[in-house]
Amino acid sequence: MTRLHHLALTAADLAASVAFYDPFLAELGYQRSGGLESPLIYLGDGPEILVYRTEGDGAGRSRHQHGAPGLQHLAFEVDDPSAVDAAFRAAVAACGTVVYAPRTYPEYADGYCATFIEDLDGSRFEVVNIPKS
Repeated sequence: MTRLHHLALTAADLAASVAFYDPFLAELGYQRSGGLESPLIYLGDGPEILVYRTEGDGAGRSRHQHGAPGLQHLAFEVDDPSAVDAAFRAAVAACGTVVYAPRTYPEYADGYCATFIEDLDGSRFEVVNIPKS
């Protein structure tokens, strides 16, 4: 069996990233394990999430741009639409950038409810609820 073990992201300002990731990922069932050194480690029911400090030439680069080569977005599936709203509110309160507020996407599937937000470095996240038939 093969499964995803962890996701690794890079952040320009680790302290600012803690202020975003702690409340946002808590809404998704993750808790930070360990201190504030690189990498930040978040554990939950899904793959581990690691947030590294930029280093070398990466420290001077601009934030990620959606549509550029690389990871487009990470999607977290939650059990009900209220969890989509809760994650959205946590991300906004932690200075995340709203890409799309929570709404339904009937073009994806019946009842598909999602929000899209970005962290401080432009990494994009989707939080989605898809009703089970």
